[in-house]
Amino acid sequence: MMILVYHSHDNMQVEFLDQHHYITNTTYSNFKRGQVSNPYDITVNGIGYIGEGKYKTKKSPQRHTDAYNTWVTMLYRCYCDESTVYYKESTVCEEWLCYQNFAEWYENNKYEVKGRLHLDKDILYPGNKIYEPNKCLLVPQRINMLFVNKPNQRNLPNGIDKLNKGYSARYSGKDLGSFDTIEKAYKVYSQKKEEEIVKIANEYKSIIPQKVHDALLRYEFDIHNDRNYLI
Repeated sequence: MMILVYHSHDNMQVEFLDQHHYITNTTYSNFKRGQVSNPYDITVNGIGYIGEGKYKTKKSPQRHTDAYNTWVTMLYRCYCDESTVYYKESTVCEEWLCYQNFAEWYENNKYEVKGRLHLDKDILYPGNKIYEPNKCLLVPQRINMLFVNKPNQRNLPNGIDKLNKGYSARYSGKDLGSFDTIEKAYKVYSQKKEEEIVKIANEYKSIIPQKVHDALLRYEFDIHNDRNYLI
C-alpha cells in the first residue's frame, strides 16, 4: 500500500499497489500494521477473492448468503486439497474466481423452490468440466441428485452389475434385465433414467425456468461420460 491522502492519524486514503489499485480510507495505525482489507486479496481456497461490488457475503452476522455458500462450495470442490478426485477434475473460469461476478449471475438466475438450489455444470453440456456462466444452471436439489455421477469401487457404470454371463441393469431398485454387454445394459438403464428425469421435470415445470426445463427434457446420458466406464 501507499498513502495517497493524509487528513489525520485517523483518516487517510491508501492505494494497494497491485493490478487492481484498490483505494480505501483507513487509519495510520492499521496501515502500519498491514490491517487494511483488500477485496482483491485471495482469501477463499487459495484462489477466490470477494472483489468490489454490491453483493454481500452475509445476510446476517451469523449466516452467509446462498450465493456465497454456493460460490465457496464450488471453489472448495475444485481446489481444496481435502476435496475428492471426483471434483478436482473440474475447474472454475477466471470470471467466477471473483465473488461479485458469481453473485450477480446467481441472483439473476435464482428462483423460489422447496429445498436448496444446486449449481450444475453438466446438464446443459454433458461431460463439461468447467464452471462458467453459459454452461451452468441452478436446479432443485431433487433434480440435481438424478445426475450424480461419482466413481464407485465396482468400476462399472452406475446402475450396472456384473453377472456370471453378461451384465444386469437396475434403476431405483427395479430390475431392468440382463444383457451381454455393458453398453446394452447401460442403454436400457439410461433410457429409464431419462424417463424419470422428464417426469420430474414436468412436475417442476411451473417452478423452474424454461431454460432449465428444456435442458432436462433434451438431456441424454452417454456411457462415455460415466466416470466408471473403463474401455
